[in-house]
Amino acid sequence: MFFVISKFLHFIIKPHFLIFLFVLITLLKLWFSNKKWIQKLPISAKKSAIIAFLLLFILGNHPLVNELNIRWEQRVPQKRIYNNDSFPRIAVILGGYGYYDDQNDYFRLGSEGDRFMVGLQGLLLNKFDKVILTGGSSAVFTKTYYEAEEAGRYLQNMGIDSSRIIIDNNSRNTYENALYTQKILDSLNHKGSVLLVTSAAHMYRSEGCFKKVGVNFIPYVAHPTCDPNRRYNLEAWLIPNPGSLQTMSNLLHEWVGVLSYKLSGKM
Repeated sequence: MFFVISKFLHFIIKPHFLIFLFVLITLLKLWFSNKKWIQKLPISAKKSAIIAFLLLFILGNHPLVNELNIRWEQRVPQKRIYNNDSFPRIAVILGGYGYYDDQNDYFRLGSEGDRFMVGLQGLLLNKFDKVILTGGSSAVFTKTYYEAEEAGRYLQNMGIDSSRIIIDNNSRNTYENALYTQKILDSLNHKGSVLLVTSAAHMYRSEGCFKKVGVNFIPYVAHPTCDPNRRYNLEAWLIPNPGSLQTMSNLLHEWVGVLSYKLSGKM
């Protein structure tokens, strides 16, 4: 039930959905102004249009969204996998970095593919003995593929020994990532730390969940999206940016996730 409710909440708070909702209300108010059912809506077409515009302008404003993102995201570590030997020998790669292209029978990396590349780099450079790929299918109804399974197959096709790849297809969210990782570590009788790899915006929630279930870890941030150099021009201030809308959507996703996880005792 928690999984389904969280999916619904994350959908309705998306900036794209909220803007579309108020634009739709505006159009309905204009097209069906003489209908009694539309007159019952406690908002005028003018107010609805203004709200839609303000949402687009504020949530798509690059400087504003970037400042929020700078304060939220955790920083990328100065020590990197390729130039340091002090990291744990087991890495946990949280899902959300790729998808299976069934048209071309090919596993593709998405915008957060940095997570996966950390694991790949560590395996190729023999910095990791094992990598745990945690993340099955987050689909509510039809589960067409399992991310960890496809990613594991991708690594094996690149020549990585299957004994170094551990696949968790069961977890559907961050808390379950932590829960099933702990079970895997118990089965390996591993008592030390693991390297926890996820995106910069997702690390706070991930740390809370992994601490909750008792996993010892060292965080390793991948995929930062903020611009700490603050390269803002006049266009950035005045014209809504589609990329900023997506960034804001990701931030809202994390904030609601943190709140719901804390209220439900998952972190």
